[in-house]
Amino acid sequence: MQKYLKLILFYLIAISSFQSSSETFTSHCRDYLPDLFFDGSTCVGPVPELVSDIVSELGHNIKWLKVPWIRTIEDAKHGNVDLLIRHSMTQERKIFLLPIPYGYYTRTLSFYKSPMFKSEISSYKDLEVVNVGAIRGNFYSPRFSTLNSNELIFVGKNKQLLRMLEKGRIDVVVTSESHSIMLFNDRFEKVTFEDTFDNPLYVSIPKNSKASKFYKDIANLMLEYRKNGKIDQYFERHGLPVPEQIYE
Repeated sequence: MQKYLKLILFYLIAISSFQSSSETFTSHCRDYLPDLFFDGSTCVGPVPELVSDIVSELGHNIKWLKVPWIRTIEDAKHGNVDLLIRHSMTQERKIFLLPIPYGYYTRTLSFYKSPMFKSEISSYKDLEVVNVGAIRGNFYSPRFSTLNSNELIFVGKNKQLLRMLEKGRIDVVVTSESHSIMLFNDRFEKVTFEDTFDNPLYVSIPKNSKASKFYKDIANLMLEYRKNGKIDQYFERHGLPVPEQIYE
């Protein structure tokens, strides 16, 4: 009987220890079809499902909140969100984020012009002398980020860009498959110039968040998923291209 009671006590202590070490992380979700979207109280798509499984395997949970990306970035600077999913990395973001790459894609930036704009765009030099519209807070490409132009016009939503382009308030808009290119493709003329580059995508942990102490555990398990091919199933399940894996 005493041996049985000791076993029960050991079991209760083990459960208590596990619960005390388990964390609930806050992660932001946004409607970014087909990669991710908010559904009820959870985030759906290959990347949020991948991250949820990794966090769960390490004994933790995720609380999903629907938050626009520009606010997510601001919250990340102050550690008010624990996990960021599906994003590019910039030098500015590296200051406050711990990066966890999960795959590599080739991204092509395309440019569409207003019906009132009659000139051709064939280089970044041409873009420096026209009004270019873009979404505030988005990463487009390393070269676009260094665009020497006083004519960049940033707005919050694509529907604003559509109206401004149609009315000639901007000359050109920058977009890609990652930035809802389909909204522009059927309505506006595409210029011949494109910017194609390798685009690694990341999950990341803000340096000031409570999840930062688990960074190595999460990063190591993500690397294991990448190397053993387990990561592929998340994209195949949703009928999406499997990201290329490059190890630095």
